[in-house]
Amino acid sequence: MHESYSGELEILRQRGIADSALSAARREAEKIGISAAEYLVKRAIVSEAAIYSALAEHCGVPFVPEMGFRPQSVNSIPLGLGSLDNGPLLVGVSATSPHYVIAPAYSQFTQVRAHLQKFPDLAGQIRISTPSAIRHASTVMNAPSGDLESRFPEFSAKVRFSRTQFVTFAVAFLAFLVGLLMPKAVLFYGLSSLFSMACILTGLARWQSARATEDDSLDLVLPVALTSPLIRWPAYTVLVPLYREARIVPELVEGLRRLDYPTSRLEIKFLLEKEDKETREAFAGHLDPHMHVVVVPDGFPRTKPRALAYGLELAQGEFITIFDAEDQPQPDQLKKAALFFSLGPKELACLQARLAIDNFDESFFSRQYALEYACLFDQLIPWFHQLSWPFPLGGTSNHFRRSILDSVGGWDKYNVTEDADLGIRLARFGYICGVLPSTTYEEAPLQWRAWLSQRSRWYKGWLQTLCVHLRDPGRTCQEIGLTRLMAISSMIGGSFVMMALHPFVVLACLGYVSGLLPWPSSHGFAGELYLALCTCGALFGYIGAAFATLRAGRRRGYRPSLSDIALLPVYWLFTSLAFYRAVWEFAVKPFEWNKTEHGLSRQRAKSRRGKANWSG
Repeated sequence: MHESYSGELEILRQRGIADSALSAARREAEKIGISAAEYLVKRAIVSEAAIYSALAEHCGVPFVPEMGFRPQSVNSIPLGLGSLDNGPLLVGVSATSPHYVIAPAYSQFTQVRAHLQKFPDLAGQIRISTPSAIRHASTVMNAPSGDLESRFPEFSAKVRFSRTQFVTFAVAFLAFLVGLLMPKAVLFYGLSSLFSMACILTGLARWQSARATEDDSLDLVLPVALTSPLIRWPAYTVLVPLYREARIVPELVEGLRRLDYPTSRLEIKFLLEKEDKETREAFAGHLDPHMHVVVVPDGFPRTKPRALAYGLELAQGEFITIFDAEDQPQPDQLKKAALFFSLGPKELACLQARLAIDNFDESFFSRQYALEYACLFDQLIPWFHQLSWPFPLGGTSNHFRRSILDSVGGWDKYNVTEDADLGIRLARFGYICGVLPSTTYEEAPLQWRAWLSQRSRWYKGWLQTLCVHLRDPGRTCQEIGLTRLMAISSMIGGSFVMMALHPFVVLACLGYVSGLLPWPSSHGFAGELYLALCTCGALFGYIGAAFATLRAGRRRGYRPSLSDIALLPVYWLFTSLAFYRAVWEFAVKPFEWNKTEHGLSRQRAKSRRGKANWSG
């Protein structure tokens, strides 16, 4: 016959906890001066959730688990009346009364139950949870930037590798080390095959994207009827994350002031870090009534997506878009986006505007950067869109339905290319992204150091994105389909393979041509034929990229020269260096945001004067 217990211990006994464990807990707890409930948790006999759910049942009030509630807050400050661990924490207000979550200390269990029995009306307003759940709700879940990691942790880059991925990478690295011990001929032919296949895939994609999009309109002119002042446009929010950009504030505000959108339906929020006093002061005297500065509270990691998440919480618009510090969007871009959303299906989550460079002819890096942007935003992304394949979004000028953005968890604050990740995540949730025929002009980095810093961040973010969406390849394949998964994986993975091997291919070619390296043994006719096929595959990749670059540059009016095309392999050497730096940063500082300084171009002033009368 079992002992008699009272309170939460009796509830635990009814749930199957052994009498011996309960009686021992009661006996030992008395010796050290704590409650039996606390003893059970500290000795890991039962979980914290088990004890507090038993208390809730004994008190006759609901129990809510961790991540089962979110606090009401004002300016991101949770409305709590007690401690961070114990509450009360305001979680909702009904038509008749507020509702609170509490997690009383173990020593207060008896008093809490007696109080709730004495005041039954109060008991109807109370829910019980655990201290860790209240702490989580008050910190992680209260911060808008914590939505993704709370709701969809499998999509967060906070954890770099799953256990399976870690084992896979470890095995692959060991295989690589073993492979280095193999005969040189085997290594040569194996790496040649891998590089050739990556070149063929990339070359085909570049060639086909150029051909498939050559008749696309880069910029659509809105019908005259849509200029009517009688049209009621949807509410729109523009988010502009900034960090140490005081130099560029006047021209940024002037560019956004040119947006052709009713200011009564538009709000522009400049998102500034708390420590960035210089940029905050630079806005003095420049803001219009529909423009506001939002100070983002300190937090980790300090990234653009974290700032965007805070801006999203305050946004009132039905549609959301992002512009960067150096952006100069065409004035009618918001109207075009609103029109396309109204004509598109309800699954249309995002429209990516085209990005172009307006300081093309200022340095070697700005020329190559501009041509690269033209290939990506005028060819490759529109081609992916034509085929209904998911594509990585650009970091700016992407327009979202607010409701869908909220439903998928917003931006991942741990991913340093949150745009690439979000484009794929939207597809996994069943939504689609489109291409907007409107251009935003940006400033390309001028010098090697600035270019390298930005580019290595991009590649680091793409590595994060691949790791996140390949944690469970089977699930990803079910959600977006095998063809679409292979397309996006080949787009990113194939580029990585080319960047990783390109320097070694160049060095090998220079060594063979100069005579410093002996030609590899061909092993007869079959070997010579195989080597010729690999060489043709590599050449096809270069030719496809050159063809696409030439077409894209001419459409954008850059008039690329033959030297620009001839120097593509040289530019790719720099991208390879950025890739290897990205791999290193991914290992040692995955969440660090490499800041790009803007406002350094002298050529942009001339370009802006030529675009002052943009009409779309």
